[in-house]
Amino acid sequence: MHIELVNSYSTDIQDILALAKNDNACFISSWDKNDQILNIDANIVEKSVYQQEHKNTYIMSKDMDILKDKIISYLNEQNLEISKDYMTIVSNGTSAAFISLIQAFKRNLINFLCIGPIYFTYIHLLNMFNKKLFHYNLNLFDEIDIDFITLKKELIDNDIHCIILIQPFFGSGIELPDSKLKRFISLCDEQEILLLIDYVYGNMEWDSKSHIHNSELLQMVTSSKYCVLYESISKRIFLNGMKNAIIFSTPQFIRNINIDSEICLGSISYIQESLLQTIYSPDNLQNVNLFITNALSYASGNYALLCTLILGTDIKLCKSTNGYFTLMEIPKSYFNSREDRAIAKELYQKTGVVTIPHSRYYYNSMNNYCFRVNLVIETNELLTAVQKILQICGD
Repeated sequence: MHIELVNSYSTDIQDILALAKNDNACFISSWDKNDQILNIDANIVEKSVYQQEHKNTYIMSKDMDILKDKIISYLNEQNLEISKDYMTIVSNGTSAAFISLIQAFKRNLINFLCIGPIYFTYIHLLNMFNKKLFHYNLNLFDEIDIDFITLKKELIDNDIHCIILIQPFFGSGIELPDSKLKRFISLCDEQEILLLIDYVYGNMEWDSKSHIHNSELLQMVTSSKYCVLYESISKRIFLNGMKNAIIFSTPQFIRNINIDSEICLGSISYIQESLLQTIYSPDNLQNVNLFITNALSYASGNYALLCTLILGTDIKLCKSTNGYFTLMEIPKSYFNSREDRAIAKELYQKTGVVTIPHSRYYYNSMNNYCFRVNLVIETNELLTAVQKILQICGD
């Protein structure tokens, strides 16, 4: 059985996050970057802030034609022919997820399937609206293999109406290749299942030179009747103070999203719109790509160091090739408890290292404690933290 119904489940980890506020704590599951190394060119931000023509205005998603034209122009230069009717812009990735789920709710869809680890906001929203949440299990420490024949049968047997797929698999740095994503999209078109692709942390392969858009994937999405994809440039350049998200789908979906966005999300500030205007300016795109490339090189370098550090131990890293995070797995036999939350606290008490259990994102392992590792924190701090973990696992 691959698909299982998710029953009562808690994502609350406030007691663990409180540990990260202690002065001696090293939070290796954090969301932050190394500020000393990973900072985008300040001129790009300054140009966004001081564009006076937008300073006292707010912009609705449906009204950003100049910005959309600029993005479409860039996509056309990448040999991707797409009109602005297939895209819109909202304030951030969470808003994009919410407004996309609203489209499913308005269609009276009941049964939702999440593939692999899932962002906890989806769990809260589906519970809030009394939807049934199903889960397709994956072992992120083995080769990812999805049996599409079996999946199709189980989609029918469980009457699945909508699939939520977070790429890369949330916090893991592992993603499906475009060929597998194409099969997902085709399967959903065939079965008339809405497919939401959360690509907020996507298109950041360590060995890729272009990190603005995945042209092949966008072509597949905009050719589908049932696919919605959202991504965030600000996630790739670490500008959390100027969040944004771009949504791609059919013109009908986009029109409905624009209407619902105005009602549910409101406007976007001039700074957010100006930032995207600045990023997509031809004279800045090269610098933006270079920054992302350097940040990903930093992440992949830390990952390589961690792989060397754990050699000869029974601690595992998943085979990440993407983004700013990876997953680490430790046998539970090293701890007094077998419950993830208790293990996280025990690990902190012994090492001062704070970790977020990946069970928060509905990824459980019966025999191993699994947690996310931030690959863009300071290298020495990260290595020191992992060495402390190795010491208690060697006792």
